[in-house]
Amino acid sequence: MELAIGRAGIRLAYWWFWQRKRASPALQSIFDLYRRLRRADKWTLQVELFGAKARAIGELRSYSLSQLVVRGATPPWKGRLLYELVRSVSPKRILELGTHLGFGTMYLAAAAPQAEIHTIEASPTLATQARRHFRLLGIQPQLHVGLFDQVLPRLAGPWDIVYIDGDHRGAALYQYGTLVCGQLRSGGLLICDDIFWSADMYAGWEALRQACGARHQLVGPLGLLWK
Repeated sequence: MELAIGRAGIRLAYWWFWQRKRASPALQSIFDLYRRLRRADKWTLQVELFGAKARAIGELRSYSLSQLVVRGATPPWKGRLLYELVRSVSPKRILELGTHLGFGTMYLAAAAPQAEIHTIEASPTLATQARRHFRLLGIQPQLHVGLFDQVLPRLAGPWDIVYIDGDHRGAALYQYGTLVCGQLRSGGLLICDDIFWSADMYAGWEALRQACGARHQLVGPLGLLWK
């Protein structure tokens, strides 16, 4: 049975967690970094674009660090939700598609500090920033720089969790989702972010859940598939 919770409901759930469950020191460190970087409007980067936002593969576009955080980094309310989902699985091996500035990766590491985490980012500039943030928080995920279809053949499952948060095109979600779904262990979880990004993304999600034939659920912007 599919459960859909709107954005307002997810924000209410986040505030419920915040009021009823004190954030761990690891989570609080991520929240603090997010707030600091949101104010970094004078730090400008030339970022290589891929996926739905790019008019050409590797197109360069100028953003302030603040803009990158606001437009693409995992916000605290979503990070808390991701953290709780990952903790419920107790994973040993995690794969993330789409590192960006590293906030999603940081929530994965906070929820499963002993897990082996692999994360893939196409933009060398974003990967450099993510590494800096990982060092600040004292985490050591294995960051792979390259396009998903270049890096994925070099990584072997099984995975306990796969988190897809990059290349916001329906065809890409279906392509990479069907590939990694077969690499999930029994009981593993595939998390697809931003499935309401566009009608095309939602169509990709619908095709993916039918192809995988797994138990599925919608929670806010996340589509969940259990193997």
